[in-house]
Parts: sequence; C-alpha cells; structure tokens
Amino acid sequence: MALSSASLPLSRTRSYAKPLLWALLGLAVISVIFSSELPLLHAGTLFDDYRVRILHDRFWLFPHALCGTLALLSGPLQFSTRFRRKHLQFHRILGRVYVFSVLIAASLALILTQGSHLEIGTYVQSGAWILCTLAAFLTTRNRQIPQHRQWMIRSYAVTFTFITLRVPNPWPAFVNMSAPNFTLTIIIVTFLSAFLPDIAFNWRELTHRRA
Repeated sequence: MALSSASLPLSRTRSYAKPLLWALLGLAVISVIFSSELPLLHAGTLFDDYRVRILHDRFWLFPHALCGTLALLSGPLQFSTRFRRKHLQFHRILGRVYVFSVLIAASLALILTQGSHLEIGTYVQSGAWILCTLAAFLTTRNRQIPQHRQWMIRSYAVTFTFITLRVPNPWPAFVNMSAPNFTLTIIIVTFLSAFLPDIAFNWRELTHRRA
C-alpha cells in the first residue's frame, strides 16, 4: 500500500506532463505560423530578404519544407501508446514516412545552405537529425524498443528545432542577429534538443537516492 501511494503522485505528474508538453509544442507551432510564415505572403515585413531567397531556391526549398512538415506532423502519432497498440501496422508505415522525410529534408537543407553563412550550423543540425533518426530506425529494426523510443524522442526534439528557432522571430534583435551568432544559436539549440531528453529519461535517478 505504501509503495502504490508513493507512486501515485509520480504517475499523476507524468499524466499531466505529457498533454501539457504537447499543448506547449502546439502553441509554438501556431505562433510560428502567424508570426513567421503568414507574413511571408506579404511584402514590406522583416522577412523580405528571406522571402526573396525562398523564391530563388523554391525548387529545393519546397520539397525540403514538405518533408520537414511531414516529419513534424507524423511525429506526435508515433508517441501515442494507445494509437500504436491499435494500429501497429500503420505505426510502422508512419515510422518509415518519418525516417524518409527526415533524410530528404536534412539532405536538402545541406544543399540549400552550401556556401552560405548558415552552412556550419546546418551541418550540425542536419547531422544530429540524421544520426538520431537512423539510431531510432536501427534500434527498432533490432527490436530494442525502449532504446528506439528514446532515440525517436531525441530525433523529434531535433525536428522541432525548426520551430524553436522561429519562435523568437517577432523580436527584431533576433531576426537581425549577426551570422556567427545565429550559427552559434543553431548549434546550441540543436545540442540542447538532443541532450535534454536524456535528463528526462534519467529524471528519477537524478532526483531519488537508491534505498
């Protein structure tokens, strides 16, 4: 009885944490759509230079954006235990869609930034994205399901950096940041996205002493 009573608050905390996390991620996506993506449709905004570059690189950028969006949208369903149990075959198909979307989007990102001031940051970001995703694929192929889930969380966290790095766009100081500083920001955000999930995985070990 004591054990079940002690575990109850932890269980409730976890049950609240997951919906709260997805709600925050959803709000971040909505904020980016309204603050960064919709303004691209209109001239005379902070993003005019970016708008011109999009039109110039549209043949590479549109498939990159499409695959990145597929990865972003297919990720959440992958983490639903209930959905996975009811639709295991579709879960596997969606997993393959996610992997191929990441590989294509990351590869196109490298092509798009060749020779630009974002090249180094993109190599770090895309490299981490590909490595985490391939690790998730290999662990599921080897039926290492707990490790697969952890690598998928890391991979999706890196996927979400494309939203995270756009959330501060309404702040002019962020948009007008120097190229070296923005490159460093990309690297730091990518590192944190790949590293912070490990703190969550080991939270109990970090906060509880072994009896």
